[in-house]
Amino acid sequence: MKKVLLAAVLLVAFFGHAKISFSEPKVMAWIANHSAKAMSGDPSACEDYTADMEVTLTAAGARGTWEVEGGKKEMCGYMRQAAAAFTVLQARTETQFDQVKITPSGFPWMSAKVNYIQRTSVNGSNLPSVTIESEDTLVLVRTLSGIKIKAIESHSTGGI
Repeated sequence: MKKVLLAAVLLVAFFGHAKISFSEPKVMAWIANHSAKAMSGDPSACEDYTADMEVTLTAAGARGTWEVEGGKKEMCGYMRQAAAAFTVLQARTETQFDQVKITPSGFPWMSAKVNYIQRTSVNGSNLPSVTIESEDTLVLVRTLSGIKIKAIESHSTGGI
């Protein structure tokens, strides 16, 4: 009887953890933190990706279009280049997220698909103000070390 009760408590705790892990406030706080790390050039942002992550990114800006396809290596390289550009330009950024939709999946809620629109305003003393808008889809997974990004699909416009 104790084993059944313990199993039931563990099962409820596991599902409760999933419900909390993939709640909108928790997910969006995590994504905002990841975004800030990525834009500032913090190398720990790459630790937020799974080893087998997949990325499809199209960024149309004033100077052309960037396309990134591949995995973790390609995504981290793109992040390093973007962060370096922001540093050289001494840019300040402000980001907001709208139209957030989180869909847990994978029994028992081991992953979630997150759709949102991200608007990032970029300002600096030596550049005109720019707003970058992207439609993003992430696949987040729960791991023993926390939430990680397994896939990214992003289409943005308005970049530098």
